[in-house]
Amino acid sequence: MWWIIIGAVIALIVLIVLMVIFTSKSSALDTGLSDCEGKGGLCVPGNQPCPQSSLQNSAFACTTGSVCCLGVPKRCTSDDECSQGRRCALTIKGVTYCQ
Repeated sequence: MWWIIIGAVIALIVLIVLMVIFTSKSSALDTGLSDCEGKGGLCVPGNQPCPQSSLQNSAFACTTGSVCCLGVPKRCTSDDECSQGRRCALTIKGVTYCQ
């Protein structure tokens, strides 16, 4: 009779330890899965439109006040490199994009 109670207590302790381990690991995974820059996107300040050849995406997270832009944004060094009358105006982390 006692060995059943002892076994149940040990199983309960193991279950609690496993829940703590997987809960802490899954929160880090959840953060990584919803990260915009982890998907190759750009976090653009909320008052700026997305760079040329990229679209705003609300499924992935950026810091507060930023929007996620996914695609292949056009990098530039001068306005001549931009098409459709766009300007070389948006700089994010030291890289300039057509806007």
